Amino acid sequence: MAAIVKACGYYRLSREDGDKAESDSIKNQKLLVEDYAAKNSFLMVDEYIDDGYSGTNFNRPSFTRLMDDIHADKINCIIVKDLSRLGRNYIEMGKLTSNILPSLGVRLISINDNYDSSDEENVVSQIIVPFKNLINDAYCRDISMKIRSQLDMKRRKGKFIGSFALYGYVKDPEDHNHLIIDETAAGIVEFIFNLKMDGYSTGHIVKKLNEYDIPTPLEYKRICGMNYNSGFRSGRPYQWSPSTIDRILRNEMYTGTMIQGKRRKINYKIKQIVDVDQSEWYMVENTHDAIVPKDIFVVVQNMLLMDTRTSPDEENVSVLAGFVKCAECGQNMIRRTTHKNGKKYFYYHCSTYKSGGDCSSHIISEKALVRSVTQSIRTNLRFLSESAEVIQNMKDRPFDVIGIELLDKQIEEQLGEIDKYNNLKVKLYQDMTEGLITRDEYTDINNNFTMKLDRLKASVNANEKRREEKCSFNISEVSWVKDFLKYMNIQDLERRVAIALLEKVVVYDKQHIEVVFRHREEMEEIIKIAYAAKEATA
Repeated sequence: MAAIVKACGYYRLSREDGDKAESDSIKNQKLLVEDYAAKNSFLMVDEYIDDGYSGTNFNRPSFTRLMDDIHADKINCIIVKDLSRLGRNYIEMGKLTSNILPSLGVRLISINDNYDSSDEENVVSQIIVPFKNLINDAYCRDISMKIRSQLDMKRRKGKFIGSFALYGYVKDPEDHNHLIIDETAAGIVEFIFNLKMDGYSTGHIVKKLNEYDIPTPLEYKRICGMNYNSGFRSGRPYQWSPSTIDRILRNEMYTGTMIQGKRRKINYKIKQIVDVDQSEWYMVENTHDAIVPKDIFVVVQNMLLMDTRTSPDEENVSVLAGFVKCAECGQNMIRRTTHKNGKKYFYYHCSTYKSGGDCSSHIISEKALVRSVTQSIRTNLRFLSESAEVIQNMKDRPFDVIGIELLDKQIEEQLGEIDKYNNLKVKLYQDMTEGLITRDEYTDINNNFTMKLDRLKASVNANEKRREEKCSFNISEVSWVKDFLKYMNIQDLERRVAIALLEKVVVYDKQHIEVVFRHREEMEEIIKIAYAAKEATA
């Protein structure tokens, strides 16, 4: 007595595999399979549908249920439109069609491939199946490469291709590859950056946001009706965490720069996500409106590099945390607290000395140190302001007259050297034609002269470019100068000012400190040139 055929239809569709044709729709697959089953009088026990699942991965919910039902002896025949519906992974399909299904006594029918595993006499059909599987695998690989190529092209152009916009932005309704500011969320981003600029530690920023019951980025997206799940989610979804704050503060996309391609799948078969080296990221500036100005973002990045530890009872990082260095050993100076007559006092001393190393304490009061640094900032910025004004008022002379004169002298000397070696090459050729040197000697010496000429010409080009830059220099357009001068009249030193202006503060002893500014060399050059210009016009 023949076994009862307990058949099922299996249907799969995936845009990722390139299954875009109408003929591949779930509806059309079902019509084809049901029509075949009716014509052949098969008993259709069940149907299994995986809509939106890749054929390269067999971890699909309905396929898993199908295999469970096969093991439970509920199904002994699978009918598909074609073999690509069952899967596109050549190795896995080979195992399935050649080993797994036959060993379980399961019949496989692929209508469009004219394949029926029970028809052992159809040798051509049996042979063609491995090639069909290989073609389906290769097709999937080709589609994957084309899709990746298209996405990479969009990334290079700064087009946003993510499913969800970065917190603080939404997709433009008129162009989903463009981001526009979400005023509500952007206000929270600005708030976070401002707290950091005011010296708040990450932990205290978290505390303040939670105290104000501000929704986290994950919860905010859900409030807005988005079906959003983050791979970074941890802990309670309604509570801010230090890692969330850190990611926001480090994300350069808030400056208007589109950054994509940080992570990617290993390949079209392996869906595991791996990190990509920063040199391979796609970064395009000015693709969307900035929430955070670039100069503020740079200051915050410098803050994040500094020592930002705070004591439990302090919200703000101390104003010079991470800046103070020992002049003798070069190590950080540690901030400590002492109590005297019921009052609290702060001081710095050398970390090497504190740990028993070979250095002295270099102890200095924080109050005195901050006062000295504040005075140094006022003095240096006053010199910078006066120098910038002198240079700006130089109507008939370029910015760096002395520097230009030196470059002119160098260029003149280099051009003279070029003429000398050109003449030597001519004379060298004459010496060879007259038999004074051999051809091999000529070649060696001539090559040496050519190398020297190439170096000289490259140097002349570089000096001419530097000269052009100096002639067209406009100090009013130098961004760091404008940023520095904003703090010229400060009364009290704040954390954001220290970060914006200072590189380090070197302590020799209580009476001697050195304040090292960011852009120190450029500042010194501007002051020097302005002084020379005043001397020349005196």
